[in-house]
Amino acid sequence: MEAIKGLIDKTGIKVKDVALSLSGHSSIIIKRVSIPQMSEDELSGSIKFEAEQYIPFDIEDVNLDFQILGLAEKDNMMDVVIVAAKKDKINEYVTVAKEAGLTPLIVDVDAFALENMYELNYDVKPDENVAIVNIGASMININILKAGVSLFTRDSTVGGNLHTEALQKEFTISYANAEKLKLEGSSEGISKEDVAAVLASPSEDIIAEISRSFDYFRDTTNYENINDILLCGGGALTAGFVSLLSEKSGINVQIAEPLKNIHIPDSFDMEYVHKVEPIISVAVGLALRRLGDK
Repeated sequence: MEAIKGLIDKTGIKVKDVALSLSGHSSIIIKRVSIPQMSEDELSGSIKFEAEQYIPFDIEDVNLDFQILGLAEKDNMMDVVIVAAKKDKINEYVTVAKEAGLTPLIVDVDAFALENMYELNYDVKPDENVAIVNIGASMININILKAGVSLFTRDSTVGGNLHTEALQKEFTISYANAEKLKLEGSSEGISKEDVAAVLASPSEDIIAEISRSFDYFRDTTNYENINDILLCGGGALTAGFVSLLSEKSGINVQIAEPLKNIHIPDSFDMEYVHKVEPIISVAVGLALRRLGDK
């Protein structure tokens, strides 16, 4: 909370209304299901009953929402995404925001915020599957899209801290210096080759986790191919990671440009903006949200 207050004071941000987002399989469950056709109002009235079949949490302990995607392949059925978020986790985030002097208006999911960012900045390819992979410090969010519509989401509790901790241990340096080394790939007294050797093992672990998610996607859907990976988060900036992920997965990897179609005032430090751009992918997706939209 103090960190948020400090950031607001430092940047001089005046806007108090905010959108928040959650992730993590222990707090969020997202299910794409086929159910009998009904109106949105009818589904609103029966969502608890429908969700109980798919949500492993006590239905009274979660907030529910849904999105009707369209008709399913089977007659008289429709595809729906059901989202359940634990109330206690939502309350934690909302409380922190309020104590920082902010007014939470929207609570979203990281994976869907990434989808919003993608829709704004990229052309939808109707016959291709795109995997948006967001690698944060301690979490990986994956959202696989077909024609711009989410087919599969998954969160994993590993992330870029594996790289940072490995560098700290190997070179006996601080967290901040390890973070810097992770991005720059070398520093005075530490060669590029030595850094690459240390980063190799945690990179393999992170890529293995991503590959497991891709395998699960292929096993549980009829859409076997992933044509492109759009890489977001700090992991996109780790030295050598993009080329290694492309090599190991056999899939083309691009670094996300969440500000591609957003006008940036000339007063901004553009060099810094482009440097951190992949890290703010979720934030851009949240900033696109409006009250009452889906």
